[in-house]
Amino acid sequence: SSGINAEYGDVLGFGRSSRPTFPSDPEGVEDMYVTNLEEWRKENSLDRFTLLGHSFGGYIACLYTLRYPERVGHLVLADPWGFPPMPDRTEPLPLRWRLVINVLKPFNIFSGLRAAGPLGPSLINKIRPDLQKKFSGRMPTDPDAISNYIYHCNVQNPSGEVAFKTLHAGLGFAKRPMLDRIGQIQSGLPISMVYGAQSWMDPSIGYRVQDAREGEHVTVELILRAGHHVYADDPDRFNTVVNAACSTFENIS
Repeated sequence: SSGINAEYGDVLGFGRSSRPTFPSDPEGVEDMYVTNLEEWRKENSLDRFTLLGHSFGGYIACLYTLRYPERVGHLVLADPWGFPPMPDRTEPLPLRWRLVINVLKPFNIFSGLRAAGPLGPSLINKIRPDLQKKFSGRMPTDPDAISNYIYHCNVQNPSGEVAFKTLHAGLGFAKRPMLDRIGQIQSGLPISMVYGAQSWMDPSIGYRVQDAREGEHVTVELILRAGHHVYADDPDRFNTVVNAACSTFENIS
């Protein structure tokens, strides 16, 4: 949108960002992510801004907003990870699932991709052909650009994967669920939550956030034709939501 300056980047330990060694405890990992984001803010000479995070980035965006609410004019969470607490299980998981979890527990998320070596890009195309289809239209001159990018980003030192594993309680849940803390974000700070209707994330969490922040500005948007990559599945609708959030920040400012 005209008049809006956008800055974006990969979170620490992923993509093209650096791969530092993270602490071994969840609190230490969270602190390192927040400190890094604050250093980025200072480096870019930003005073207050609309902060948007997708998936794990949404979790990090919440951590930052909890510590530095004076820097965030509007918090936008796109299909955020790490909100609901792990449900109490009255019955154990089926044996086959317990075996799978125990086998995979020592490994990081992309261990298999690294083990594939030079076959990695073709493995990505076979396992996740939707990613190639989703993004390839933006790079028509190189149909393999997406799979090569994903492969070369994720065969590096798995720094971010180790950090995520430290925060991860298993089965997609966080050890320190954000839903327990979202009510502590400074009063008056608007939050917009955007979910893909076809995502594996539970959009009802957005309404639980509204309950946790009763009387505050919290909007929940469900984009019908989108999955977890909501920004790519329906970019026009997603951009409309983000532009509205930026406008809200400008009006409040």
